[in-house]
Amino acid sequence: MKKISAYSLLFALLALSSCKSFLGDDTNIDPNRTSDAPLNTLTPTIMFYSAEATQKASVVVNSYVQHIGSVTAGGFDAQNRNTFGATWDDIYLSIVPNANEIIKKANATGSPHYAGIAKVVLAYNLGLGTSLWENIPFREADNQLTNLQPAYDAQESIYNDILRLLDEAIADLNSPTTVFKPGADDLIYKGDITKWRKAAYSLKARYLLHLAKKRGSGVYADILSALSQGISANSEDFQLVYNDRNLSRWYQVALANNTGNFTTNFSATFINLMNGTRQGVVDPRLPLHAFKTVAADTVYFGMNPGAATGANVRYNNSTVFFGWQFSQTAPLQMITYSECKFIEAEARILQNGGTPTPEAYAAYQEGIRANMTKIGVTTANVNAFLSHPNIDVGAANLTMSHVITEKYKALFLNPEAWNDLRRYDYSSDILPGLALPANHNPDLNGQWIQRGHYPDSEAARNADNVARNTKDLAAKMWIFQ
Repeated sequence: MKKISAYSLLFALLALSSCKSFLGDDTNIDPNRTSDAPLNTLTPTIMFYSAEATQKASVVVNSYVQHIGSVTAGGFDAQNRNTFGATWDDIYLSIVPNANEIIKKANATGSPHYAGIAKVVLAYNLGLGTSLWENIPFREADNQLTNLQPAYDAQESIYNDILRLLDEAIADLNSPTTVFKPGADDLIYKGDITKWRKAAYSLKARYLLHLAKKRGSGVYADILSALSQGISANSEDFQLVYNDRNLSRWYQVALANNTGNFTTNFSATFINLMNGTRQGVVDPRLPLHAFKTVAADTVYFGMNPGAATGANVRYNNSTVFFGWQFSQTAPLQMITYSECKFIEAEARILQNGGTPTPEAYAAYQEGIRANMTKIGVTTANVNAFLSHPNIDVGAANLTMSHVITEKYKALFLNPEAWNDLRRYDYSSDILPGLALPANHNPDLNGQWIQRGHYPDSEAARNADNVARNTKDLAAKMWIFQ
């Protein structure tokens, strides 16, 4: 977005500090001064802030979907209004302008691999942004101080741009030559262009699935084609792995709990899908996610959504144990092999008119196995879970509920889970146990929340465009209509 220069300076300093932490103290160029910064300085900036934007969104989004919840009654998990202002700032101050600058510099220097990377990152963040606010600025949003009130692009246009960027990225990444090559500055794949190309195809499959209701049944073949060229192993996941100089943001949340600064905790909806209450089988990932605070209790319990009561779990035990997503160097996952397999399972069922197929069943099982393996479940426990009759239901008995339930568990703390629940109208037939929370936001009149509110700073700076695009919190986005 176009911001005043003082505001941009603050984020430039933050970006510089963060990239120095990842790359070393010799990185001394301000990454937001795009006329001066080289490709290898701009690139880590957009990757770092992509992870930051995702995590900041997930604090709220994953409360809405009842992965986690506020430790104070009537918090985010009561589906209260949120502007996602920190995510907006990351996208429009640190990602969009720098990604655009990378593309310009890459084109000018004959370095298509850098351009392709920037387009993948840009497409991902547009997908994140439109999932939060629906209509957002893009074509007029470049932070060059020439237009302080950029128009908002309709969500349909944003999706068209996402798919265009991904197709362009794939073409760029297929280029056999490039003058400048990414390496250590690539915080995600360390310059492995093959993995970047797979990430682009996987994101294309995700966003085509979002569009399935709009584009018709023919889209499923396109989804499966993209997946066939996408991420095919956990080692190829599109994620930022933190290090001992730049600690995972979720670790910082968990660490604050040790000093009494509790903010969020596991939701009962999520825990009850893991503890056997809903599925009749205990998920072996549970003790790797959560610490049970009462040793004598035989069952893990999460907080009742919106009520902040009932939990005997925490993110950590205040000493050596931190749940898998809450360790110091836990990866911030943006799209994974596991998610791709669940996309495949869903697409194959829908392509077949809602009837499961053996291929869909195999993808469903592999999605579970991939996530469990990544979390650190032993092979014996993975096999025991997959062979349980409530999980090993057979290809003919596979339902969309099986697929989305397991995908919901695998997407713990990933904002993409909100898209799934909204696509299926928050149905408890699809996700067992899902129900409106206690102390539910009265502004929603008993309906589920569908969107974020535009940031207050944006409303002050770009009031007319905000007013034209603001809708009730319960109004479905174009993509879900």
